[in-house]
Amino acid sequence: LAAYDFASDRAALFLNEYAKANDPFGQIGTRSVSVQVTSVVRASESSFQVKWTEQVFERGSLASTMRWTAILTIVIRSPSNTDQLRKNPLGVFINAIDWSRELDSAVPTPLSPTESTNER
Repeated sequence: LAAYDFASDRAALFLNEYAKANDPFGQIGTRSVSVQVTSVVRASESSFQVKWTEQVFERGSLASTMRWTAILTIVIRSPSNTDQLRKNPLGVFINAIDWSRELDSAVPTPLSPTESTNER
């Protein structure tokens, strides 16, 4: 998988554990996930906050939409062979991953233009 070309050994362990617990290939053909990255912000010299939205489709129909936030810590290592140079020429590797699902909060509905505060 291409994700491992950008993962340090430490991050690869995290990805392996996640895959064992969630079986990403178990629902091929029945479930798909569309990911849209909504922001990437530097959090420190070696970490970034990444926010994204996932849309889960089951048998072609939208089943759910979830928002996520992660802190990704990176390390930079020069490619040591031609294969690494081809796959990850900048040598940027994710070294630590911490993600969580954002809780949905109710958004207050604004007043309609014809509704006044006295009519409440």
